Amino acid sequence: MRRLFSTGLGRLGLYLLAVVAVFSLGALALAGAGRLSGADAQPAERAIQPIGAKEATPEPISESAADKTEPDNKADQISRAAKEPTPTGASASASASASASASAPADTTMSLTVPAMGISDIPVVEGTGEASLSQGVGHYIGSGYPWVPGSNTYIAGHRLGYPGTASDHVFWNLPNLAVGDRIYLTDSNGTTYTYAVSDFLEVPINDLSVTGPTGSDTVSLQTCIEDYGDYWTPGPNWNVRYVVRANRV
Repeated sequence: MRRLFSTGLGRLGLYLLAVVAVFSLGALALAGAGRLSGADAQPAERAIQPIGAKEATPEPISESAADKTEPDNKADQISRAAKEPTPTGASASASASASASASAPADTTMSLTVPAMGISDIPVVEGTGEASLSQGVGHYIGSGYPWVPGSNTYIAGHRLGYPGTASDHVFWNLPNLAVGDRIYLTDSNGTTYTYAVSDFLEVPINDLSVTGPTGSDTVSLQTCIEDYGDYWTPGPNWNVRYVVRANRV
């Protein structure tokens, strides 16, 4: 009887020991799983993330930015040039001549002198917007230059302009010019071109035909007048363009 009891206790002890061992192994497994969960579950992936800053992403390349890149070869240059707007007709020819002319100045800024109008050394800048006209008078973009043979150098100026600037009444006396009066243009190289007044035109404000070539070396001076034949009313409508043409002498 005592032996059976002793044997039973021994088996019970082994059984309890096995249960305890299984329980301990389960607890260790759960603890290990807990350490690999959450933010630390993928340590390799976190290691490549920047610390304390947002991840840098490349800026998208816009079409305009792409257009500014240099072409890789001659074919790319020709293809790119074909897409760019170019002056048409005689304007294109004048532009080509200007770029090819050995005497063409690098800077297209000029100065204008018209003794019969009482003006001298008036800056002639590119463009006919207010920013250009307020500096003096403006060269109509797309028209010719005095150093380009056969072109019409078209220049616009205000009648009233802006007080305290070179534009102030700069072309007020334009209607006073008569046939034969001299007009002088000087380029940035210091070369002076002389013209003699030959024609007078009054055209609608949307008539751009007067900006084209005339068949000879010409300078055209344009301002606004109130109406056809009305040269001295100081606005406010300025409905007509008044143009004085002069041929190279």
